[in-house]
Amino acid sequence: MKLWDKAGFTIIETMLFLGITSLLVLGVLVGTGTSINIQRYRDSVSSLQGILQQQYSDVSNVDNNRDNSWACDSNAKTDPTIPGGGIARGQSDCVILGRLITTTDSHSLSIKSVVGYIPLVSTMSSNDIDALRQYTIQISSVTSESETYDIEWGSSLVQPSGDIPMVFSMLVLRSPLSGIIRTFIDSASVVDNSNIRDLINSVALKQSAKMCVDSNGLFTSARTAIEVMANSASASGVEVLGEATSGC
Repeated sequence: MKLWDKAGFTIIETMLFLGITSLLVLGVLVGTGTSINIQRYRDSVSSLQGILQQQYSDVSNVDNNRDNSWACDSNAKTDPTIPGGGIARGQSDCVILGRLITTTDSHSLSIKSVVGYIPLVSTMSSNDIDALRQYTIQISSVTSESETYDIEWGSSLVQPSGDIPMVFSMLVLRSPLSGIIRTFIDSASVVDNSNIRDLINSVALKQSAKMCVDSNGLFTSARTAIEVMANSASASGVEVLGEATSGC
C-alpha cells in the first residue's frame, strides 16, 4: 500500500500567520479606541458649549421657583428667616438678574444665580452699566439655584497656546434699563462672590474668553476651543473654534 504525503503548515508559517493576524487585530483595536476617544472629546466640547449657552436661555427666561415664604432685604439676600414674613413672588424688592459662571480648577464650572435689590432711590441712567451698578448685586442664597458642572470625559480648560489651567469669571446679566443681556468677563481671575459688582464695568464688557479644551491624554490631536465673544447678548455668542482657528 502506497503512502501519500499530506501537505501542511510548518511551524514558521504558523507563527507568521499568527503574528500578522495579531498585528491586524491590534491595529483595528487601536483605531477603534482612538475613534471612541475622539468622539468622547467632541462630546465634552459640545456639552460644555451647551451648558454655557443654556445660561443665556435661563437669564432670558427667568424661572422663579421661590414660594411665598421668602423675603428680600436691602443686601439682596433672600431668606425665609427674615423678620416680617415672606413676600409673594413678583412683589418683592429683589429681582433675579442673571448668572455668575466661574472655574477655579479648570475641570468644573460653578454656576450661581445672581439677584439684585431694586434701589429705593434711583438716578437717571444713561447706559446699562450704570443701571446695573445701582442695584445691590449679590449671589442668591437659594441653594437650589447653584450648581456645579463637571466637564465630561476628564477634559479640562487651559489657556491658549499653553498648558496653564484656565480660570475665569463670566457674569451674564439682564439690564433693568434696556432688557438686553450683557456679558462681563474676567478671563484671568475668579471674582469673589461678595465682589461681583466690581465686575460690572466697561473693561469687562469688552473682554472675550477663549477656553482651550484639553483632552488630558485621550488623544494627541490639536485642541478645540470655546470662545465667549465680548459683550455677548445671546447664546449665539458662545462659539466652538476648530483646530485650524482655535489658536490652542
